[in-house]
Amino acid sequence: MDHKSDEEELNKSILGDATTQVTDKINFHRIDALHAYNDFEKRKFFHYNDLVFVNGNHYKAAKQLLFIDDRKPLIKKLAKITNPIGVIFSKGVNEIPEELLSEKPELKNLPHYSLDDEDVLDSIETFLDKTFTTPPLKGLVLTGGKSTRMGEDKSVLNYHGQPQWKYAKELLEKYCSEVHVSVASESDTYQEASQIADKFVGLGPMGGILSAFQNDPNAAWLVIACDLPLLSEHSLDQLVSNRNSNKVATSFKSPTMDFPEPLICIWEPKAYGTLLEYLSWGYSCPRKALINSDIELLIADKEEEMVNANTKEDFNEIKAKLK
Repeated sequence: MDHKSDEEELNKSILGDATTQVTDKINFHRIDALHAYNDFEKRKFFHYNDLVFVNGNHYKAAKQLLFIDDRKPLIKKLAKITNPIGVIFSKGVNEIPEELLSEKPELKNLPHYSLDDEDVLDSIETFLDKTFTTPPLKGLVLTGGKSTRMGEDKSVLNYHGQPQWKYAKELLEKYCSEVHVSVASESDTYQEASQIADKFVGLGPMGGILSAFQNDPNAAWLVIACDLPLLSEHSLDQLVSNRNSNKVATSFKSPTMDFPEPLICIWEPKAYGTLLEYLSWGYSCPRKALINSDIELLIADKEEEMVNANTKEDFNEIKAKLK
């Protein structure tokens, strides 16, 4: 990190045979990888990004916007046109060349935009917003804990006229396309529900969340623990309505600690790689990943709903409040 504008002398004196250069001129961040990297390694560079634009003349992309420009005929790039989603005309151009249409007739039916239009950027932005939708939201009730301090399974305690896991599941069903119960191993206790058994054994909540992402890595997961008897629609409304899918997660600040709460939280798909990376470094606490990631942090309107019930005393006290 430096304030110098001329990097040449710095590079000569310090870099030597380095394969990666990190430059941070206080607020500008840049990483230059001076060695070759494969498609899997690219994911590490871009997994925080929702959308990446690349130069299609040189790199492959999942979907393509085709620029029709007389100065650079696309007929020479036919092999690279694999999944076009829209056509953009450069200034002064208003039709697709016939020779291109004869090879790719489907281009005629795609959305067309012209750089001659004043509002073209707004139109393209609206189109992209509709094309690249927010990841679907699925629900996960964490039940795999040992309940040591409670002395019995916290997930089957009755606060609301039914087992707590079922109450939590029904809460999530109002917000999620699917709701699953996270279990250490499949159990008849939850036979009425879809269960996701831990594939990351012995990691507690981290294992449950990672197993959910392994089940569907393209969904966002609204995760709640089964020991939150005061949790209601009010707090979930607040969480879901303030969801920021551009972040790694949306979470509440814990009322007992000045840290984000990982077990009343929406984990976006990009969190999957982050959690795996932290696990590879020996960290199995999802809160640590939240603390060190770009998240949307909320202050709960009703902080009492964030309270965990961990002991018999907690159970009796909360049960009395709910009568």
